[in-house]
Amino acid sequence: MPASTQARLLDGAGVPALERGLDADDAIARIAASGLRGRGGSGFLLADKLRAVRANAVGRDAYVVANAYDADPDSPLARTLLEGNAELVIRGIEIAMSITGATRAFLYLHPEAAGARSAVERVLAGAEDIEIALGPGGFMGGEESALLNVLESKRAMARQRPPYPASQGYLMRPTLVSSAETLAWLPLVLDGAKAETKLVSVTGAVKKPGVYEVDLGTALGAILDRAGGTTGELKAIHVGGPTGGILAVQRRSTKLDYEDLKAVGTHMGSGQVRAIGTDVCMVREAGRLFAYLAKESCAICVPCRVGTKRVQGILEGVSSSLGRDSDLPWLTELGDHMTQFSLCGFGITAPSILRTTMREFPDDYRVHISERRCPTGTCTTLRARRYETMVQP
Repeated sequence: MPASTQARLLDGAGVPALERGLDADDAIARIAASGLRGRGGSGFLLADKLRAVRANAVGRDAYVVANAYDADPDSPLARTLLEGNAELVIRGIEIAMSITGATRAFLYLHPEAAGARSAVERVLAGAEDIEIALGPGGFMGGEESALLNVLESKRAMARQRPPYPASQGYLMRPTLVSSAETLAWLPLVLDGAKAETKLVSVTGAVKKPGVYEVDLGTALGAILDRAGGTTGELKAIHVGGPTGGILAVQRRSTKLDYEDLKAVGTHMGSGQVRAIGTDVCMVREAGRLFAYLAKESCAICVPCRVGTKRVQGILEGVSSSLGRDSDLPWLTELGDHMTQFSLCGFGITAPSILRTTMREFPDDYRVHISERRCPTGTCTTLRARRYETMVQP
């Protein structure tokens, strides 16, 4: 494959043969030169992960975990990829094992991903060094450290980091944990392709919701156009899944890129881009998201376990015409506390919902608090009393 070729995962990308006698150091150098970043949300450079696991694996057992869990139920990226090209993902796992020196790998799936599992089983056809592992269901089952606990027959709860999986992962051994989408790029990059696309799930008020493959750097508005455009007047674009930020329609030109998304207060997350119409109240929407997060939290750390529940209660109070001006700085303080002290990305990134909705849609909050009404006329009473368990600012 010529070095200038841009491959696309969902367009039937061919599966290059596994190089015989693959030189690990040379492969890592080529991957580093490609700039391949993790597609699982954090955007960490894959070459750095591979290098760390390889260095820590000298004289020790090492493992590879391909995370194809799709924690966000509205963003089935991994199962779409596996159903269309499972062989490419498996080849990426094999290459990762060769580079790191791992002797065993897991392909970690959601228990409901029956189609993806069948596709993988056909490709593996009895291979003994790659095992299919099923998560427990629920959002936290896909978190990097929680899935290691699941593989060890423990509860899906986050681990303290450091140490990181690259040094102490599965069974406290060096472990590469990477998304299935990221690993699918490995054989293509080593074959000279450019990893310049990202799988996204376009949902909400669009005419053709579904999973699409777009170039990194594509404007959010163009991604919605790719899905047939919106079904009505657009108010906001929610990027990154349940813990992602909600941006005003005026930010349609924001690029789907790790740095650009971070600059506007959100992140790549689960790869979901959701169109939100003008009939949605952002206070109620933020409360709905936090109600989901409070239910899905693994509850191992106080900032997340308590923080999500308190934020949910305050937001439901505001949308029920029980809000006060003092609620806004209190929400900010709770969000800052969650970001600073939560154990994993779930609690660290969840406050982006608060920061973006309070910044982008201040009138939704103001009207609820000052005028005791919903600006869209859609909110119903959820609470008869304010949520107060301690002195608030």
